[in-house]
Amino acid sequence: MSTAASVLVVDDSQGICQTMSMILKRKGFEVECAYDGPGAIERAKTRPFDVVLLDIRLPGMDGVDVFRKLKPALPGARFAMMTAYALEDKVRAALEGGAEKVFYKPLDMETVIGFIAGGGAPERGSASATPRS
Repeated sequence: MSTAASVLVVDDSQGICQTMSMILKRKGFEVECAYDGPGAIERAKTRPFDVVLLDIRLPGMDGVDVFRKLKPALPGARFAMMTAYALEDKVRAALEGGAEKVFYKPLDMETVIGFIAGGGAPERGSASATPRS
């Protein structure tokens, strides 16, 4: 990869954000974290991101609503949703809206890294699809 992909991780768990940030930075990615929807929207105003990893359950504004606001603000970004819950209506809404992937927690970081690195063509509509390498 010639330039490091920029990644926005959005999760209300600071521990998850910090751990993901540490792992992704070690892999050479540029990473910023936001802990809620308004924080993610503010970060997107300050710089473009190549990839957004967005938790579905966020306080105040759910992740699908945040996704709907970020997608037009970051037209070149790839989006993946994250969840630890069975929220199939939310998952379906995100995938139908253009999210490329849904990761279920606990996360398999190698799969997440593969997605960020562009591990194959996006597999829209398939929550269980694994990026090809």
